[in-house]
Formats: sequence, C-alpha cells, structure tokens
Amino acid sequence: MREQEFENYLLEDKNIVSKVKAVRSRVNKARMIEKHFSISLDQIIADDHRMYDALIKIKAEMNDTNGNLSNALRKYYLFANGVPFPTLLDYKKGRIGR
Repeated sequence: MREQEFENYLLEDKNIVSKVKAVRSRVNKARMIEKHFSISLDQIIADDHRMYDALIKIKAEMNDTNGNLSNALRKYYLFANGVPFPTLLDYKKGRIGR
C-alpha cells in the first residue's frame, strides 16, 4: 500500500469530516486487510476479480458487519484507479466500471 499517498488523498477528501480520526481509522483498516490476506492492497486493487473476491472474503472472514473494512478497501481502489469499484451485485452481473 502506498500509505502516505493514500493518507494525503484521504485528507483532501471533502466528504471526510473528522479528518484526523477518520483518516487514521481508514489507513489502519487498510493495514488490517493487508495483514489478514498477506498481500498488498496494490495487488488486490490491480485486478477487479481479486478486488471482488477480497470484498466477499472481508465480509465472511473479517466479520465486517458495519462495512468499515470494505469501505477502506473501496477508498483505496478509488484512490489508485480513479474510479469507484461497482457494487458487488453490479460487478457480479457484469456491470463493471473500468
């Protein structure tokens, strides 16, 4: 993960109100995902199939009931790729963004 660049990106995000706390939380959650899967977020977001699988596994394996972990990964995808990742249903139906 390009941690410092991601943090700067989040700090510039106008939708994030509580900058320091929210940014720190998202970066920490991104680190948790890397640790759980033993893979860099850059490798996950580079392939849409891997991204989809990671989002499914985050729900199942990491007990992401409130969506915070998935949100951190989705924010990283947006940061790195410049487009949001589609909903899981849209992706599954073949309506993919890139």
